[in-house]
Amino acid sequence: MKNSVWTVCNKKGDFSGTAKKYHISPMLARLMVNRDICTEEQIGEYLDGDLSLLNDPHLLKDMDRAVPLLSETIRQGEKLCIIGDYDIDGVCSAYILKKGIKLCAEAVGTDQTDKILVRLPDRIRDGYGMNDAMVDEAETFGASLIITCDNGIAADSQIKRAKEKGLSVIVTDHHEVPFDLLGGEKRYRVPEADAVIDPKQADCPYPFKGICGGVVAYKLITCLFEEMGVSEDALKELLMFAAFSTVGDIMDLNGENRLIVKYGLKAMATGENPGLNALIDATGLNKSRITPYHIGFVLGPCINATGRLDLPDRALHLFEAEDEETAVRIAAELKEFNDSRKAMEQEELEKAFSLLETDTSYADETVLVVYLPDCHESLAGLIAGKLKERYNKPSLVVTKSAEGAKGSARSIEAYDMFEELSKVKELFTKFGGHKMAAGFSLPEEKVGELRKRLNENSRLTRADLTAKIQADMQLHFNGISLEFAKELERLEPYGNGNKRPLFVEDRLRIKRMEVRGKNKNVLSLAVAPESAFQNGVLSDWSQLREAVIFGDAEAIREEIEGKELKLLFEISVNEYRGSESVQLTVLDYKY
Repeated sequence: MKNSVWTVCNKKGDFSGTAKKYHISPMLARLMVNRDICTEEQIGEYLDGDLSLLNDPHLLKDMDRAVPLLSETIRQGEKLCIIGDYDIDGVCSAYILKKGIKLCAEAVGTDQTDKILVRLPDRIRDGYGMNDAMVDEAETFGASLIITCDNGIAADSQIKRAKEKGLSVIVTDHHEVPFDLLGGEKRYRVPEADAVIDPKQADCPYPFKGICGGVVAYKLITCLFEEMGVSEDALKELLMFAAFSTVGDIMDLNGENRLIVKYGLKAMATGENPGLNALIDATGLNKSRITPYHIGFVLGPCINATGRLDLPDRALHLFEAEDEETAVRIAAELKEFNDSRKAMEQEELEKAFSLLETDTSYADETVLVVYLPDCHESLAGLIAGKLKERYNKPSLVVTKSAEGAKGSARSIEAYDMFEELSKVKELFTKFGGHKMAAGFSLPEEKVGELRKRLNENSRLTRADLTAKIQADMQLHFNGISLEFAKELERLEPYGNGNKRPLFVEDRLRIKRMEVRGKNKNVLSLAVAPESAFQNGVLSDWSQLREAVIFGDAEAIREEIEGKELKLLFEISVNEYRGSESVQLTVLDYKY
């Protein structure tokens, strides 16, 4: 990343003592301390924690109101409606609830096959979450109970409508509770449902607030199984989908989230869900080696793609498929949707890059507002994210819609997107979001004014727009071994909030370089510290390490040839023809 600033974490601690106590290397001990994993309890959970350490689901506010209501609905064989959302978390949450409720019905001898309506919103027609039409559908279906998942905390008017129609409502959500500012004081608006399960409520005693909608649904089903005498063995499959949700909704992989994902991935390796297995096969992955990366960048986008370009129900049908033939067919359809989505996104992304790099008026602007009228509105957020990554500037992508223009925004740490959009709220017909992301609608003719006003209001400095990367530690090459590379696997699963460790080393010299890859996008090089050379000749071969850099390999080779390097890198185990070796993946370099 050009012009980035690197910092190296360097916290103090008894690394030798920790290493001895937990039978790990002092380097691994240093890594954990640098990540604020310091106490005996934290270290023990991080290295050896299991599902017994998950928080008690009964600590979730209203859990003990929701379970009796839901169990009675099931025992009486009454109809119910599950309202989810169109993304990974919404689909997985709905699947967890429906499957869990059906298993409970089987346990007490009631047939719930045709008594559960699942309503996932059409992204374009319905927008996010619960709406009036869904409440009316639930009434027409004959439901006595509505359960929301991954939404509902902000559906006050829709819940009132349901209650007026005589329906009971259970909200399961994980989003922030809406509030009004009265005299500088926040007055929270919790909907008047029969039970509201959301850890973000101020008076909810649940100790870990960072769970996703899928995990909230999983916690509800855990308590429901306990109430209705369903074997805990049935939770194993549902844990896979709670893990899938957690990664797909970009939750931090710390605390119980990391344990859910760690053991959810293990369950996935032996899981028997035909749909999930078919999707893994369709994308060419190895079922026994699925990582958060595969969920976030391969499997998850296939689930999201149908919600972007068609309807999310197709993804739910995949998970519900009971035979291999159906599962394979739906998995192929989802992959096709994702392939189409990628092609469409790339085409519009190239338009955006071209516009920003040829229109000189953008050069001095600190907030990027790009109008792509032909872009599918569901892709705007993805493209805004890519622009933010490339330019390290707050980025808004606006598309043409039936009602005027719609946009999505992605921000950098120094810029509160929601606050800045609030300053120009009179331009919008609708907007919402938080510090790092937002969505909005506005008349098409006001797009130019939005760009002008945001840049006039911007107080971003050059320092704010400089990418900052924090490495875990400086690591001398004599500490890089195959044993250490394997030891790092104890820190997995890696993901948001638990990144793969980043290391820095300087004064490195290149022994050899080779351009590889069909598209010449891999530069393979062997490097060693300056101290390993004598009179320009490598004398200490034990310090020579293999590394790769991805990108325009020819250009990178010309740029760094003959230079003394400082590298920012990850360490991994490279397996090739049955043998293992340590490999450095270079993310950035300076000279």
